[in-house]
Amino acid sequence: MDTLMLKNDPLLNIHDDGTIAVIDFDRLPFALRIPQLSSAQYKDWVSLRALQLDRQHAKDIINRYRLPQYDKYRIAKACRGFSLTDSYWIRDEMDTITWEDRNLFHNDLSLSIVETSLSGKLSKTSYRIEGNEIIHEISPELTTWGVNAKAWIKETDGLYLHKIGINEVGASVIIDMLGLEHIKYQLSTAEQIDKYLSTEVKTWLTGVGEAIVNSKLFTSENLSFVSFDEFSTFCSYYDIDPIDQAIKYDARIYYEMQIIDYILNNPDRHGQNWGFYMDANTGKLVRMALHFDHDRAFNRNIEIMSLTSKEPMLLRDAALDALSHVRIPLENIRNGKRPPTVTEKQWQGVQERVQILDQ
Repeated sequence: MDTLMLKNDPLLNIHDDGTIAVIDFDRLPFALRIPQLSSAQYKDWVSLRALQLDRQHAKDIINRYRLPQYDKYRIAKACRGFSLTDSYWIRDEMDTITWEDRNLFHNDLSLSIVETSLSGKLSKTSYRIEGNEIIHEISPELTTWGVNAKAWIKETDGLYLHKIGINEVGASVIIDMLGLEHIKYQLSTAEQIDKYLSTEVKTWLTGVGEAIVNSKLFTSENLSFVSFDEFSTFCSYYDIDPIDQAIKYDARIYYEMQIIDYILNNPDRHGQNWGFYMDANTGKLVRMALHFDHDRAFNRNIEIMSLTSKEPMLLRDAALDALSHVRIPLENIRNGKRPPTVTEKQWQGVQERVQILDQ
């Protein structure tokens, strides 16, 4: 039997025959707060906690633990489903550990996996996972989403996600110009990441004009992130429009997102790249999460469809509509200076899109 835990509180038991006994419905993950929850739906949710197989170096990370690459349920189970997204985890009936023993927010993380995550370099240490054996290394890498190479590193003031994505820095500066709340990104220093990067990766980064950047963790053991995808799953069972609910919870952030994505020409606002903050202790949504993840900004395509508007429309049209709901100081960009990591051509595109919005 497995038990889905929220910190040290049991939320549901799933027995070996697949039967489920819900203990605390109101604090379950949103995707599991559905009528007549089945074992298949539970296992789908667990599987989705595992890293994406198209993430750079994902197979190297999985191979390090000698896990089957295409069994995402087993991958998530191998690390007990611990994640930096929320405070849920899976306790095997043979487990004696507590939340305090293994959670990722407070315990020291293994550094040996960082080099594999950023460079793809295989560690001399590997782990054989058999039967119900669980990985005893504390690391978030098996449950960190996204496709770019990345790794979590603990600094004196908290956890930082380091990843390939120089566009994040320029986008961050531009959003700062607008005076909007968001997750800030900065260039990682050599002191922070050089020891984890192979010579080959350093050479490649220089050659393609890329860099390692970082941002501070925006969740905690008490504040979780619920993706729009997961929230939409919940809404689908109760005939609720998830976009309407997003606007209800935080209209300002929602409309700002439309404008930011057009100014940055960001085509990647899929349902994992926006969502809500949830009080991890009560299971209640607090507000929309701050704007984050712009590593695909400054796209060269002229007409990009919005992924977040209620009706199908271009990013441009979604942004123009949003301007009727919130005021954004576009003049700050029009009169601003080009950020150092943004090319002349990228900055010209930003200025042209601001001009369209400012007409």
